[in-house]
Amino acid sequence: MKLYSFLILAGVAISIAHCKISIKDCGSKCGKIDSIAVTDCNTSPCKLNKGETYTFNVTFTPNVAVNAAKSFVYGILDGLKVPFPISQPNACVDSNINCPMSKGTSYTYSAKLPIKSLYPDVKVVVEWNLEDTEKNESIFCLLTPVEIVG
Repeated sequence: MKLYSFLILAGVAISIAHCKISIKDCGSKCGKIDSIAVTDCNTSPCKLNKGETYTFNVTFTPNVAVNAAKSFVYGILDGLKVPFPISQPNACVDSNINCPMSKGTSYTYSAKLPIKSLYPDVKVVVEWNLEDTEKNESIFCLLTPVEIVG
């Protein structure tokens, strides 16, 4: 019975491990990325349907106190970095975090990313950078692959 329970738990653990969204740190200087979640996505690349809006939640821990922050989002295709507009670039407003942020405290930044109908069907890497506006340094910077479809 113990072996059977172990095998079930091992199978669940392997399933969970395979459902993670792939990210790569692209230069976080003032913090550490803990995790990322995207609505309706549990594997990489996330498939983002045109005409839909997706919520990106990034849990992170700053290693310095942060008074103000701004979010920058880009799509990278064949090495070309194209700005991706978001409705609220001020990370201290409507993002599930309040500024100032304390050193060593975990926060979950939440932002909506609209996928416009005019976008082509394409695989692209999203770069999401949350920057300390006083220090001009990245609190977190992540890269994650997505596929725009539909």
